[in-house]
Amino acid sequence: MSRLLARGLLLAALALLLALVWWGWQRGGLALMQLGMSVC
Repeated sequence: MSRLLARGLLLAALALLLALVWWGWQRGGLALMQLGMSVC
């Protein structure tokens, strides 16, 4: 796998995660924080 493709995939994953966090915060930040705690 090329370095550029790997970087692109990483960026896409990061953007998706950020969008998911923002959406979750709009829905209810507390529930998202609890989910984050359970993941850790």
